Amino acid sequence: MQDKEQLNLKLIQKCPVCSSDYIDNHMEIIEENDRSFLAYLSCGFCSSNIIVRVVTMPHGLIGNAILTDLGPIEVLEYSHTENIKGDNVLEAHTMISRDSNFIEKLKKS
Repeated sequence: MQDKEQLNLKLIQKCPVCSSDYIDNHMEIIEENDRSFLAYLSCGFCSSNIIVRVVTMPHGLIGNAILTDLGPIEVLEYSHTENIKGDNVLEAHTMISRDSNFIEKLKKS
């Protein structure tokens, strides 16, 4: 998949923050499988970072990119955590509504 990755990353040529050209050595493939890859790009001019996920589908490529302040290792750590479910949100809401000082206690810890 290495040749496809190089071709696909060429589609992302400019930094979305400052419009500077990306330099090849500031691009890193941090995860891949036979249908997709996750890339981390850093702008050499403004130091902004983006995460790019490209997935090969039967009808073509689908890609998403987001700005991030995470480093490549942190991105990998978060990509392997469990998804947040509706029950998790409801549980957090219940905890917050039961204790009016919950947020303050959370800030102190």
